[in-house]
Amino acid sequence: MKLKKQSKLSAGQAGFTLIELLVVIAIIAILAAMLLPALSAAKERAQAINCMNNKRQIMLATIMYTGDHKEFLPWNFDPRNTGTIPGWLYNGSPAWITGILDWTAGTYNTNIADLVDSRYSLLGSYVAGEYEVFQCPADKYASPIQRARGWNQRSHSIAEDAAVGPGPRYPVSNFGWPMSSWYVAQKISDFHSPGPSECWVYTDEHPDSIDDALMYTANYPVGTFTELPGNLHAGGAGVAFGDGHAEVHNWTGPVMNAHRRVTYGNPVLRNVTCSTSDPDMNWLAQHTPAH
Repeated sequence: MKLKKQSKLSAGQAGFTLIELLVVIAIIAILAAMLLPALSAAKERAQAINCMNNKRQIMLATIMYTGDHKEFLPWNFDPRNTGTIPGWLYNGSPAWITGILDWTAGTYNTNIADLVDSRYSLLGSYVAGEYEVFQCPADKYASPIQRARGWNQRSHSIAEDAAVGPGPRYPVSNFGWPMSSWYVAQKISDFHSPGPSECWVYTDEHPDSIDDALMYTANYPVGTFTELPGNLHAGGAGVAFGDGHAEVHNWTGPVMNAHRRVTYGNPVLRNVTCSTSDPDMNWLAQHTPAH
């Protein structure tokens, strides 16, 4: 038996009308608008988790280093002398990491040797040369002149507490702090007040503020942020503590809220005035070694 050929659709059996297609498109747009914030939030959470893991890995590398060096923490000092930085701040030895950052086209901004090469970095071998751990996954900032060179970020975003680890520093009297107030934990056992679980050791620094590998914070309430911590995780930053744990701490004060944008300013952002009751400045003070 021969099958009859299927007839063409009649006018009444035509496909979607224009109105029906527009309705479908509108529904898809509404669903996308509903889903995109959720996807963006999921991405932010994933970046925060990755950032915490990076900080934890660096802190564990630090603890392993102290085990090999009679409890002494890795050296932590202001960067190598570049002709504009006093030479006495660097004696030619490696620190935990070294190097400087700014928004110029200087190649030192992307020099990963400062992070993992044993000539410059004491922790490079303890993180198996994985230089990515020194960069917050949310910090994809490069200035226009840097992007013109094909860069989409700089070498690192992390800074160590200037009150942690041996090595020369700028006198804190430069910041208006009495030298008698300044305490530096040189060994892992020097975290007394606060204890290891409450003492911050590593955090990301604000892209406009970071210029090297350490960040100065007073250990008592002051009226100035010498340098600003990072706030790329919905206003918070990954922080590693002396006992090896890490978390994302959310900043809640007016100063950090006012600096949510990156401006690529020159010179770097420092000495930002705040109230002595600013909650973020006080949090940093309460979690900086005092004795």
